[in-house]
Amino acid sequence: MKKLVLLLSAMLLFAAAEAQQTAQKCKSSCCQQQTACQQGNNGQNCCQQSKTGNIETVAANEFANRIKGRKVVLVDVRTPKEYASGHLKGSMNVEWGNSFKEQFEKAGIKTNRTVALYCRGGRRSMAAANLLAQMGYKVVNLDGGIVAWEKAGLPVVKD
Repeated sequence: MKKLVLLLSAMLLFAAAEAQQTAQKCKSSCCQQQTACQQGNNGQNCCQQSKTGNIETVAANEFANRIKGRKVVLVDVRTPKEYASGHLKGSMNVEWGNSFKEQFEKAGIKTNRTVALYCRGGRRSMAAANLLAQMGYKVVNLDGGIVAWEKAGLPVVKD
């Protein structure tokens, strides 16, 4: 019986430590210089807006404002098949992968332009954002990708 109580106590302590670590992770990495942080989702995607170096990650409505009427280059980093299924109006498709850097350089986009990136859920665009930031670009990344965009009721086009 004592062993069972000891085991249950250890499990509770472990669970509490895990929850605290997740919350700390949100505060220390995701939410630096953030404007709003929600403590939901176990600390994942907690920031509605955050900035790290030359990369700014923003929620769908803010992303829509950033690409509206501004001199930004809008880039969808999904596959051509995904792009054809629906994309943001005015975006160009440069698939994330081994030849991304070469494809992007071929597009002739100057480093003084801000690049707005998105993918399906935000992982590929963040990887692309990191590379572009290393190349000297200022990047705005859509948090949650086109899934979050559509969930916010914002339009996609097919052509």
